[in-house]
Amino acid sequence: MDTKLKNRHKLFVVVWVLFALCFAANLNNMYMTTSEAANEVAAEMVAMAVAAWIFPMFRFFETGNEKIFYAPLELVILVGSIAVGTSVFGGLPWLMSMREDGTGKMLWGMAVIAAAYWCSGCVRQVYVMGVSAYVKERVLLVRYGKQIPGWCSKTIKKAQKGIEKVYHSFDNIDFTDRNNKTILKIVLINALILTVITVLWFYGIVAVVIYSIILFFILRKYFNDLKDKYALLLNATNQMAEGNLNVEVTDDLGVFNPFKKELEKIQDGYQKAVDKEVKSQKMKTELITNMSHDLKTPLTAIITYVDLLKLEKDEEKRKEYIQILEKKSLRLKVLIEDLFEISKATSQTVILNKMDVDVVNLFKQVKLELDSRFEEAKLSFRCTWPEEKLICELDSQKTYRIFENLLVNISKYAMHGTRVYTKVCREDNEAVIQLLNVSAAEITVKAEDLTERFVRGDVSRNTEGSGLGLAIARSFTELQQGTFHLTIEGDMFKVEVRFPLKAVKNVDNSPEFA
Repeated sequence: MDTKLKNRHKLFVVVWVLFALCFAANLNNMYMTTSEAANEVAAEMVAMAVAAWIFPMFRFFETGNEKIFYAPLELVILVGSIAVGTSVFGGLPWLMSMREDGTGKMLWGMAVIAAAYWCSGCVRQVYVMGVSAYVKERVLLVRYGKQIPGWCSKTIKKAQKGIEKVYHSFDNIDFTDRNNKTILKIVLINALILTVITVLWFYGIVAVVIYSIILFFILRKYFNDLKDKYALLLNATNQMAEGNLNVEVTDDLGVFNPFKKELEKIQDGYQKAVDKEVKSQKMKTELITNMSHDLKTPLTAIITYVDLLKLEKDEEKRKEYIQILEKKSLRLKVLIEDLFEISKATSQTVILNKMDVDVVNLFKQVKLELDSRFEEAKLSFRCTWPEEKLICELDSQKTYRIFENLLVNISKYAMHGTRVYTKVCREDNEAVIQLLNVSAAEITVKAEDLTERFVRGDVSRNTEGSGLGLAIARSFTELQQGTFHLTIEGDMFKVEVRFPLKAVKNVDNSPEFA
């Protein structure tokens, strides 16, 4: 099989070379006219076309069914038309001008007879496959005829979108911008230079070479400068990635100058994140310390009084110890419950049982239940209530806890004998609860820190409390899509809580807030 293939290939090469040599020899005839050259080309092509049908008849050659002959009919027609049109019907002016170039004529002759042989071999597949099978397999218009309209439609749509995109892209070009002006100037100068070069005819080639060399060095300098500036920017980002948040870029970065501000924003964002993380770690340490202190105090008292209770014989003393034990146990229970509540709130595992709640009546109820504590502290309330109900979709127990913590906080830390101002009102589509009081002690803690865990205005921690009251109130407020805002002005302590009012529909389905 290999020997036969080699022999076949050798024979084809010999035949094509002989034809090409004969073709070149005939064309080298100084007295051959254009029509005679055309006839010579036609004869050569006809001979090769016939050979494409004759060679496959001999099994020795084993040719005719190579994959190269599986080309679609449309491609065969295109190649054949180009070969015949340029050689037979083209007048051959360029070929006759190659009268002295025998090598060029020989190569061109080999290409033409090869095209004739290939086209004829492809057409021979009609005889091999049958007309019906050939049409189905090798004619693209038949094989993909049903899909062609869809392809054409998609192509047209893509072309239209592309044209529209290019067209509308000019709408966004601001020719007053400095960069756009520079680009426009460069394009116009380049167009002017190319216009001058095109009118120089032969000397334009030399001008193009010189212009290309100059343009190369200019572009190389520009891109090297761009690369250096990019390296500065990359170096700054690498330093930031390694933890150096104080890196500064003082050099001119050219087109990268806008990135300076972005880097500063990133540095600021990273610094805030680091500060937040440091604060969080500090809070965790303080949480453990304060929790240990607050839990240890009542626990130590319980252990002490249990020991005393074991030894005490006096019944009155025993009753007194039992009362103290009960008080300390309840204190310990409150601390543990508060810790459990804030843990659930911060981990977003609280289940809310929402219902329609009138925040006005709920706040009045909580205040009424704590009136005894306010009387002990000699606090005088000035309350402003709306006449209407303010209905919000809330968890009544969690909302009760919010109001209770805020009012208990006032009873503990407000200056005795002062006034407390409370106001419940409606602003737009929100129910607003405001509380204002004067602190008994100077508040040295920032307002935002007072709503953190285990933070008190009483930094000495002499008063009872878990330090979680405001943190729980804020967490429960935010869990119910409300907002919790605390401000301090000197000794004035103000808290504002807002909840969205429930939306109800009128008869015409337009929204109205309860």
